[in-house]
Amino acid sequence: MTQDISGTNNEDAESLLDDIGDYMNAPVLSIAHDSTVQEAAQYMRVSNVGSLLIKEYDDFVGIVTETDLTRKVVGDGLNPETTPIANIMTQPVQSMDRFLPVEEANKYMHKNKIRHLAVTENGKIVGMLSIKDLVAYYAKSSFKMQE
Repeated sequence: MTQDISGTNNEDAESLLDDIGDYMNAPVLSIAHDSTVQEAAQYMRVSNVGSLLIKEYDDFVGIVTETDLTRKVVGDGLNPETTPIANIMTQPVQSMDRFLPVEEANKYMHKNKIRHLAVTENGKIVGMLSIKDLVAYYAKSSFKMQE
């Protein structure tokens, strides 16, 4: 094992430079903007995800999360069978480039109080990063440091 100037081994230094793209989930799951809240919730359940991007034509125009479903639909007493998903989506979609360090995504998500972040490559959304993905990243980094 080699040691760099900062006193950490190279494997530890490399794990701290992992890209967002190394931890994102792809392909992107989305639903049409005119779908109902119930359709979105069912799609999220079947896909085992906590968020969906909302698509209008060829553009992602918003995001809906489990939190949106709880607070905006259940909390406000909306009918999931008739409420369009566009009525409760959060917009605009916040994103970061897939080649940025995971730590940057963590800071951004914490600062903006979001649990899901779209991941882009050349300006196009190619994946999603969630809090669950950050936990996996930090668990891996912590495990490597203990070795």
